Amino acid sequence: MTLIAAFYINNHPVLIGDVLISCPGPSQLIDIPTCDRKISPPEDLERGILELRQKVNIISSNLMVAWCGDWCAAHTLLKELKARSDAANFTRNSLKTFFESDEIRDWMGKAEVCFIGYIIDADGIKEFQYSFNGAKINEIKIPTYGNTFISGSGSNDLIHLLETTVPRQPSIPKKTSEYDDAVIASQCICGALLVTEFKNILSSYGGSFEIATLNKQGMFHKVDITYFLSYVSNCESSNPKLELVKKAYKLIYIKDVLVVYTLSMGQTFRPLILDSVHYTEFPIDEYQRYTIAPCYYPYSPEKEIWSVLSGVSIDITSSLNCNHLLPIEYNNLSGEISLVPGKNTICKPHLRENSSYIVKSPNNRPSTLIIKNEDLDDLRNSYKRK
Repeated sequence: MTLIAAFYINNHPVLIGDVLISCPGPSQLIDIPTCDRKISPPEDLERGILELRQKVNIISSNLMVAWCGDWCAAHTLLKELKARSDAANFTRNSLKTFFESDEIRDWMGKAEVCFIGYIIDADGIKEFQYSFNGAKINEIKIPTYGNTFISGSGSNDLIHLLETTVPRQPSIPKKTSEYDDAVIASQCICGALLVTEFKNILSSYGGSFEIATLNKQGMFHKVDITYFLSYVSNCESSNPKLELVKKAYKLIYIKDVLVVYTLSMGQTFRPLILDSVHYTEFPIDEYQRYTIAPCYYPYSPEKEIWSVLSGVSIDITSSLNCNHLLPIEYNNLSGEISLVPGKNTICKPHLRENSSYIVKSPNNRPSTLIIKNEDLDDLRNSYKRK
């Protein structure tokens, strides 16, 4: 199944969506960015995992659409929508005519599929929703997010997150633009979903989460994102300890293709001094890359983008980075790590110019993540202020 959503951040339109394509039968192996590579699926997985595809699609600079439901039906419609948009930009009226035409309804047949999104025309920005054969779209009004559309098997999880968990106004740097505010708030939402990813996979959604919004030039586009997940122990004390920067997820776009890099950091780290500045160096134990095509693509373009990626060094940081701090405790008997009950994960977004994350990549393979101790102290002290 899926999770897609459309909402507003300070009247700024945002679309988010996962990348998982599920199927009725069981999966042989799970190979997705947010799970360890090639692992056996959990026994209580509701549906099998078929492949990865973008649920959020930028059709043109004035039209973005997310879909949920039957993959083949969505591909057929979005491919046609893209072709017509390339010939002439849609307006809200011509878009309505397209979705409600007998031709499109015939193409959809009995497939359960729905679409949500935003369009810009002479009358401004407008959200839209279209559903075929009973595919469910939850339309709710959340006071802090405006008119919100949510669809897919993760709907209840996201509704609960928006209403109770994710703060509407995260702690952000001053003098940010409306665009920055929208992206930062959306990062906090998607990052919170990443933290609960194992539960999400059991409900057949997840794998990674994309964000699309209106950029500073007034056009719809997708956002390059880097998420960092870190463990913090002793978070109830006056001296919290940052145990480990555990994982990093980098999402970038090349020729409309989403490329996800995953870095898994080792259990040991060491101090480092560069130009009299104190850093901490985290070894990278594992690195993977995933390529995920838009829904309107007829194929997965692995070969097409290989030449583009070959020899390109990885810049793990993005214009906006998002740190999620997971409060952990140790079992003194078993030594196992678990999350502290009742203690919330803290989200700490950073603009790129305010962060010091460096990745060493000899021979274009990431080997070490280096972070300034000043930034690590800032992360650790987040729990002190609570």
